[in-house]
Amino acid sequence: MKIKLNKPNIKIPKITIYGIDVIKNLGFFALYIIITLLAITLIIAPSIKKFKQTQKKYFEAKYEFNMVNNQYNKTLNELKMLKKENAKILNAFRRDFNINNFKNFASQFMEITSIEKNGTKPFKKDFLTTIYFVKSKINSPKDFYDFIDALKNYKYIVKVYFPINFQKEGKKILLTLKLEHYRLKNPKALKAEEKAH
Repeated sequence: MKIKLNKPNIKIPKITIYGIDVIKNLGFFALYIIITLLAITLIIAPSIKKFKQTQKKYFEAKYEFNMVNNQYNKTLNELKMLKKENAKILNAFRRDFNINNFKNFASQFMEITSIEKNGTKPFKKDFLTTIYFVKSKINSPKDFYDFIDALKNYKYIVKVYFPINFQKEGKKILLTLKLEHYRLKNPKALKAEEKAH
């Protein structure tokens, strides 16, 4: 026995305003809203989530960059201040020793009879030292000690080695001393490094 099912006969009423089917348009509008909501849920929402994560990473990186940049600027300013305060010493390390200039400087305190260069050798990593033996005549030991005090303001970095040989000769004192001049191995590299900062 066959059972015959009748299909329900649902008729959608047709309402038209100015020739536009209102029910059909409402259906299309509802379909448009559903598709838009699905697009927002499936496409835009993950993009917004990813954007927020990326934005968070960006602000964290920006904060770290600002912290490092501030520290760098602070250290750079401190370095500039140190270089400014120690400009005289830095310039003294760049200079090669000039024997005639040294004779002029020392002539205020002693009469130099000879200066002998004894060779140059490396000192630590970035410096060179050159040893000089100086023979001179002074009127009194005070002249020598005045010379030692004046070396603080001299334009070269010079070290005087003790003991000093004093020997009486008439009214004068013969003085033999060992000087060591310090300078940078490569002063041009230091200048280039300063220009880079």
